[in-house]
Amino acid sequence: MATYQTKAIILKRENIFEADRAYYLYTEEFGKVRAIAGSVRKIKAKLAGHLEPFNVVWVELMAKKGGDLFITTALSENCLLNENASPNQTYLLARMADFSLKMMRGQEKDEAMWRFILGSFGAAGKIEKDGDKFLSDYKNGLISIMGFGDNLGEAAYYLGDFGVL
Repeated sequence: MATYQTKAIILKRENIFEADRAYYLYTEEFGKVRAIAGSVRKIKAKLAGHLEPFNVVWVELMAKKGGDLFITTALSENCLLNENASPNQTYLLARMADFSLKMMRGQEKDEAMWRFILGSFGAAGKIEKDGDKFLSDYKNGLISIMGFGDNLGEAAYYLGDFGVL
């Protein structure tokens, strides 16, 4: 079993099994990955506080035989949402994460994409007004880095219409 260490942004989490969660991360070294954290929903779970959506974390991943990744260690670096975040800021980050997950296919390291996502999510956590414009700019920037220029229609044609464009 191989282990990997990288910095990541928690984009989404979903409950699986009795006490486990699946996390969707965008990592500095591997791009978009899905990893499982075992027993993280238990009351005394040590990883639970570190693995909240929109946290930037240092994470250790272990690959099992079937190719599944498991989170063995996670340490928070910072939260992209401040303590007094408004519901609009949370909604904006959730929309950005949803768009990112649907647009990116799989594990590919991309330094420009990492810097863009990290910077955009950091800036979005401070946006007070005009979240729709920020989201539109984010979408255009993301598809531009992916090689589609600023053409959302072309991106939808090649990648499928995800209902988030």
